[in-house]
Amino acid sequence: MHRILTIALALGAGSAWAGDCDHERQLDESLDLSGASVLAIAAAAGSLDIEGKPGLSAARVVARLCASSADLLEETDVLLEPGSDARIAVVTPDTSGGFFSGNRYAYVDLEIEVPEDMPLDVKDSSGGIDIENVAALTLQDSSGGIDITGVAGPLEISDSSGDIEIEDVEGDVHIRNDSSGSMSGQDIAGSVLVSRDSSGSIDFEDVEGDVIVEKDSSGSISVENVGGDFRVLKDGSGGIRHRNVTGTVEIPDD
Repeated sequence: MHRILTIALALGAGSAWAGDCDHERQLDESLDLSGASVLAIAAAAGSLDIEGKPGLSAARVVARLCASSADLLEETDVLLEPGSDARIAVVTPDTSGGFFSGNRYAYVDLEIEVPEDMPLDVKDSSGGIDIENVAALTLQDSSGGIDITGVAGPLEISDSSGDIEIEDVEGDVHIRNDSSGSMSGQDIAGSVLVSRDSSGSIDFEDVEGDVIVEKDSSGSISVENVGGDFRVLKDGSGGIRHRNVTGTVEIPDD
């Protein structure tokens, strides 16, 4: 069984969606997570804030739904699915509308509180992301800055554009792909693996394990206070700096 929350408000003047909210509805709901081993979150355009808290058995979802027209807002939903495949999903309408569509938009700003020991699988299309004090985390993001603080397990990120900032991770960090934007991390109890980075600087410090960059196309690389090895397997352009690496250092020849 699932629950769909559909919102409609009166018509008003339209405008570009960057920060505007001509038609709005506030939502405050909870999602029972008993029986769930992972919580899937599928956000869309808009900001996304997730915070883990002790003692919770349900997720609290606070949302601000905005659109340029009442019709578009009527098609903007937040879907809550309990059970073993627990899920929170944002649904927004197609706002392209052709050449004469004008300034059409629909987006949802989400604030979600989750049990601090609940693993998360998060997908987001655009807008800033702030995540704090959570368990194991997998994140796929298309655009917008990412700020993650406090992960009690492994962290895996795939990102198309926007800066990535990571702090206080108890497990390994794997950046599968980062197309553009800088990435930085500190206070990581495990190892760091950057599989592919297209552009932007890479900075990591205070890493207990290894730091390995498999492929970097452009941008500087800097590491400091690494307890294991530091290896850059393939680098296109940009300087490489390392300081206080306990293990082996392997970087490409200039």
